Amino acid sequence: MLGSNAEENSTPQPRAGRRARIAFVVVMLALLVAQALWAALTNSATFDESEHVASGLAALRTGDFRLSVAHPPLMDMLCAIPVALAGAPPLPLDSDAWATASHLGFSNRYFWHGPAAPSAPRLILLARLPVILVSVGLALLVFVWARRLYGWPAAALALGLYCFEPNVLAHSSVATNDIAMSAATLLFALAYWRYLRAPGKARLALAGIALGVGLLAKFSGVLLLAVLPVLALIHGMAARRSGDAGRLSAGRLVGGMVVIVAIAGLVVWAGYGFGVQRILWAQGAPRLPAGQYLLGVLHQTYHQQTGQLAYLFGRVSMTGWWYYFPVAFALKTALPFLVLLAIAIGLRRFSRDEAFLIAPVAVLFAAAMAQKLNYGVRHVLPIYPLLIIFAARAVARPWPAARPRWGRALVGALAVWVVIEAAVYAPQYIPYFNELAGGPAGGSRYVIDSNLDWGQDLKRLAAWQRKHPEAALYLSYFGTADPSRYGVRAGALPGFASNWQRDPAPFPDDGWVAISANCLKYDLHQMPPGDRSWSWLEAYRPVDRAGHSIRVYRLTPGMAPHAPSRAPS
Repeated sequence: MLGSNAEENSTPQPRAGRRARIAFVVVMLALLVAQALWAALTNSATFDESEHVASGLAALRTGDFRLSVAHPPLMDMLCAIPVALAGAPPLPLDSDAWATASHLGFSNRYFWHGPAAPSAPRLILLARLPVILVSVGLALLVFVWARRLYGWPAAALALGLYCFEPNVLAHSSVATNDIAMSAATLLFALAYWRYLRAPGKARLALAGIALGVGLLAKFSGVLLLAVLPVLALIHGMAARRSGDAGRLSAGRLVGGMVVIVAIAGLVVWAGYGFGVQRILWAQGAPRLPAGQYLLGVLHQTYHQQTGQLAYLFGRVSMTGWWYYFPVAFALKTALPFLVLLAIAIGLRRFSRDEAFLIAPVAVLFAAAMAQKLNYGVRHVLPIYPLLIIFAARAVARPWPAARPRWGRALVGALAVWVVIEAAVYAPQYIPYFNELAGGPAGGSRYVIDSNLDWGQDLKRLAAWQRKHPEAALYLSYFGTADPSRYGVRAGALPGFASNWQRDPAPFPDDGWVAISANCLKYDLHQMPPGDRSWSWLEAYRPVDRAGHSIRVYRLTPGMAPHAPSRAPS
């Protein structure tokens, strides 16, 4: 056997050994915090952050959840706490955006065109701190569950994989709810696993609370309602086959699920201040407890059915592709982690307990493949902690046709590779792509949007401009931030920067042009008639880059064609 199992590792350890293990965990968590802080300090506001923070701040200060339509309020409010404590300016509650409950319009009005604009970068940075803390908590959950399942060596491997996984680091450093959803998913699966192993009222209540937190973390948390019966069914069937005398009867399983859902419903209602709201904006619409939550679910369901602009393999679509997430996962996940997953699968001998890792992954990934929203691997981020724990079984299962020492050497080499991979790309984790994609430089051939360009490179563009003060710069930017707030001095070109200058500058036939990758690939077909596509620039080599998402070109007279924009396929 390559490593010891959980029972063997449960024996008392010498005090020096326990101290060394505690030190290892502390060092890993410190490295996680350091990497996330580094990324948080060096990235400008990503596309969604100001919306999350403004919605959360409004809910904190007013108790009104009208802006919590795109996202539930839990993580938004947590992110807004340090912003409120830092003395954020008053909210524009007299604005049309507030009156019409326009969450995007309100955040734009507050952060980029209102009282918070001068301090917006600092406030967004403060809002990222709670996400880092949630990520630390999730790292501990990964460690604890891996140790329960496989023992200390596997737990150490799982913790290391989590703390150096580029996608985890990317979303541990932005004020959004993807890490929170990942933490809630793992917490729910772990809590329900513990309840089924040793039923009790306290454990049943904890599973219900964890489910409620998942529902409040993100509207996609409703998928956990599908995960719950799948896990119950798998557990019941496995217990019956094994002749487990202590197994729960079908009636108790169903009853337990009812109680869990009821407790989760109370948690959601509490998250909305025990309010009663309309489930539709229309006058006369019925009012229900946490009606705003139901409204958000309906909003997101409609959004997923209508789709949104997506890019894959050079094609653009409004309805996406069923294979988008398998491709994105394969290209955005570190290769050593993928190899460890392959080893873990190849070792077989799967246990009933491991179903609590694999079943949620299967449900969440299948749901992602069925939807029409294809704009980032972050939408399947909750599967990463589960797969990290499962991959750690590589040091807790026998290796056929291999000596243990060779297996240990291989796993050790892969673990070191994970650390090197994170170090090479630090602190630019958002645009990370593995070697199969050719790194961030090659990744844009396959997928873009939040996989590569989420508006995070304005600080790096400002740094480039400081090194080239003689360059008259024009910018086509993808993002919600105002580039001038990050020190960028540039004329505005057509782009997806709806909160920047309202009057685009004349097109420069001679000058320096910075283009966000999304603006380059999407061809700006959504811009008003008369605006041009930037796709022709791909025939030229950029003279420089600001981070991995903004390319800088030197235009010369006669270089630009007058090409119409393409429509999506």
